[in-house]
Amino acid sequence: MVHGSGGHAFVSGSCPGALNGPTPEGRRPIGSYAQARRFLADPRNSRARLVQVPFGPASAMSVTEMDPPQHTYVRGLLGSSFFARAITRRFPILLRRADALTERMRRSGVSCDVMAEFCVPFAYETHCDVLGVPDEVREELYRWSCARSAAPNARGPQLYRAETGLHRAVSNLFFSSRRLGGLLGELAAAHQGGGLSGRELTGLAASLFFDGHILASNQLANALLCLFVHPAHLDRLLSDPALLDATVEETLRYSPSITMGMTRVTPAGSRAAVAFGTANRDPHVFTEPDRFVPLRTGPRHLSFGWGPHHCLGAELVRAELRAALTVLFDRLPGLRPAAADDAVVWSASATVRGPQRLPVTWDRRVGARRLNRWCT
Repeated sequence: MVHGSGGHAFVSGSCPGALNGPTPEGRRPIGSYAQARRFLADPRNSRARLVQVPFGPASAMSVTEMDPPQHTYVRGLLGSSFFARAITRRFPILLRRADALTERMRRSGVSCDVMAEFCVPFAYETHCDVLGVPDEVREELYRWSCARSAAPNARGPQLYRAETGLHRAVSNLFFSSRRLGGLLGELAAAHQGGGLSGRELTGLAASLFFDGHILASNQLANALLCLFVHPAHLDRLLSDPALLDATVEETLRYSPSITMGMTRVTPAGSRAAVAFGTANRDPHVFTEPDRFVPLRTGPRHLSFGWGPHHCLGAELVRAELRAALTVLFDRLPGLRPAAADDAVVWSASATVRGPQRLPVTWDRRVGARRLNRWCT
């Protein structure tokens, strides 16, 4: 099965709890659920010590690279845009964007690469909407963002050039005559009020383009694959939309788009990172961990981290998954993969897991617009 042997296999072998030693970068992978939670919650484990010489000006201000008290302050500046109530207000917008992309897919025929035609643009445009990025600069920022985040074999100089290009583009955005809205507008106001220096402002804003939309687009593709290879549950979901939230949570546990991350320096000076796909399948925590069971009970998955660095965008990603799955299966009857499971080519990244391409097809008949029944 495509999911049972994918993202966590390179650290876990056949058993999600058994790890095979340090990664090539010298990080000790943590695959135990309990150990991962303790590691993520322990304030003695430092990210800032790891990035004392960052790739560029944006890495120095990335909220994921900070320790308290700087982390606490900066996270407070960012938090309001990602509160659950803010995401709830945004959900109808997500549905409309998903519907527009799906309509474009439908008009182009009965097949496409859903990764390129839906997952990537949906996640990136949603990301830009939250940040308040003007339409005319989104393409440029996307190029720099992908150069900084999506090249699995990039070396330090390549990453530095990409990051400085991204930082320059964001700086031009702030210091132009544009009036910014969204989160970027809030950060600009914090700068004007003395809460951020100019370099902190541009570095923090540029860091928001690192990984968020890339992880979200891969998570959406992974969720689709989960449903494709479990058609019985897909049928139940289509007949009972009340199963949607549980389905989203199980796709996040079963097939997370982040395989390893949250690298920290321990008090002893060693490097360690959480192997999320492995921790999410810890047999000491999850009954039948290698089965896709949307109605399972028990502890929550760790795909969004734990403790002070719990992912800021967690509620946004959940909402994106709900909106995308709703609209895709509603508007494209019979949506299914156009290639065999073993034909899926996975990304070469050691940290991000998702298909490079995901060919799909659907029936020619037009799906009814039944969005209201999913939005209650």
